[in-house]
Amino acid sequence: MKLMDLCSETLPGGLDLSEEILIGAKLCGEIPRLAAEHVGRRPLWLADPRTWDALGRADTLRVSGRPENGPGLHLLPDEPHANTEQIGLTCAAVEAGGFSGIIAVGAGTVNDIAKMAATLSGVPYMAFGTAASMNGYASGIAAILVDGLKTTIAARPPRAIILDSEILCQAPPALAAAGLGDLLSKPVSTADWWLGNRLEGSGFEALPGRIVDEAVAHATEHAAGLPAGDRDAHEALARALVLSGVSMVVAGSSSPASGGEHLLSHLWDMEALVCGRELRLHGAQVGVATCLCAALYQLLVELENPEFPKTPNWPRTSERIRIAHGELAEAILPQAEKKFSGFAARSALLRAEWPQMRAELAGLALPSAAEVRTVLQAAGAPASLDALGIESDEAFDALARARDIRDRYTVLDLAFELGFFPGGIRQVILTAGV
Repeated sequence: MKLMDLCSETLPGGLDLSEEILIGAKLCGEIPRLAAEHVGRRPLWLADPRTWDALGRADTLRVSGRPENGPGLHLLPDEPHANTEQIGLTCAAVEAGGFSGIIAVGAGTVNDIAKMAATLSGVPYMAFGTAASMNGYASGIAAILVDGLKTTIAARPPRAIILDSEILCQAPPALAAAGLGDLLSKPVSTADWWLGNRLEGSGFEALPGRIVDEAVAHATEHAAGLPAGDRDAHEALARALVLSGVSMVVAGSSSPASGGEHLLSHLWDMEALVCGRELRLHGAQVGVATCLCAALYQLLVELENPEFPKTPNWPRTSERIRIAHGELAEAILPQAEKKFSGFAARSALLRAEWPQMRAELAGLALPSAAEVRTVLQAAGAPASLDALGIESDEAFDALARARDIRDRYTVLDLAFELGFFPGGIRQVILTAGV
């Protein structure tokens, strides 16, 4: 199946997109053909113990051509992190074995490691997804931990993608629920992308949104079938997640699928690693964070007379960041300073045009927090802070600090620059109903 078969929109030429995408049942037998066509006849298989077991449980050894063990397999640690260490080890395995490419067996972390390692090693890779848990399969970026900072880095998408619904349906239900949470962020993240362009002229295109809108609506309609392992529901979700990744390639950035809600999730991840806590599922965090950001948009649209703050200075701001972020501060400061440099221009524009901007934001017709929660609940996904094990004070803290970690402008920045934050943070949590 070619990409054009999944997408009704005409895609621009010259983009680095996946060449073949298969979504359906009983597709493991296609692995040898796709490998020969897209990653060569001597690929390195990359997996973690759980994803490797998922492929094995499907009784696909004979038809998939996967190695039992030995030099053709690079097995990551259990619950690996997509960090520079694991990428370096994978690159070393590719070079040492003279492998022609990589076959990634897994979802988010495995895919990010494979994508980055393949890009750095100059070899192609293909993705065999074991769960419809995230929207990064087809994207041109990888989310990598660099010096403790969750960083988005440009990387080549897989040459081919296989999402076998028989395997997707066997994955723990929490993984598909996380995929839906990741997907539901799209309207809010797209609004953030629009907002950044409105205030900074950073660029915005309508096409990426159109590429995925229909697929998202279809996946949402079938959300209730995910906990029961309904094949149609998993295939609908997989298609929408793939197209969300494609939308990022078309946009040339992760902006259509990653806004303030992702910053909240990234911050929770970064702090969990610093404190030695187990990471929660990314999409599960994003779903609840989407409720928070949707509520924030609702409250800001209702804000008629902002109390604009005084223009801050960078020395005082940088000191706040050092105190607030501790050992992560030095990695965060360059991102924060880049965004800070545009504060005066943004503030002048907001003061002059906020009534018009309010009307424009209202016209985006974003989903309410209640609507997002309803879909999450139908899919059996976490729909509250309590379900994630996050205290309200932790959520308050994240809403106050998450804007610092990336130079991307989001609704979290807008709330501060309108003087709504920090005083209105509690109101956001209450309005979100989480």
